[in-house]
Amino acid sequence: MEIISNTVYQDVVDVFHSYVMSKYEFPDLLEKQFFINSLAEYELEIATLGFNFETNEFPIALPSYTIMTLGLIMYINSLTRELSRVMKLNSITGKDVSLTGMDATKRVTKSELDSELSRANILLNKQKTHCFDN
Repeated sequence: MEIISNTVYQDVVDVFHSYVMSKYEFPDLLEKQFFINSLAEYELEIATLGFNFETNEFPIALPSYTIMTLGLIMYINSLTRELSRVMKLNSITGKDVSLTGMDATKRVTKSELDSELSRANILLNKQKTHCFDN
């Protein structure tokens, strides 16, 4: 008999790390905020998951698609932050400083963000309970 344990914060963070490809690590507090934002968005769209912030775990073992969705939303939060960073860098020009090639970075980052937002919306819609009246 297999014992299934409750889903913990680290399970979601592991999924998030599987999406992120960066030479820089996010600070733990920033990752936690990405998680909190992700959880809030999921609970707003689908249902309350009952996460316990003291123990960093959910009261049940979440389905893998829920864990994947939470990790993906965390990734979207990180992409949004990256796009904001690129937008700020793109506007830096001066007498001694000029950044080139930033338009391409901005375009690629925005494109990836849009793609992941679309993917997250599809996942969220698949998890919603739909009611149709006849």
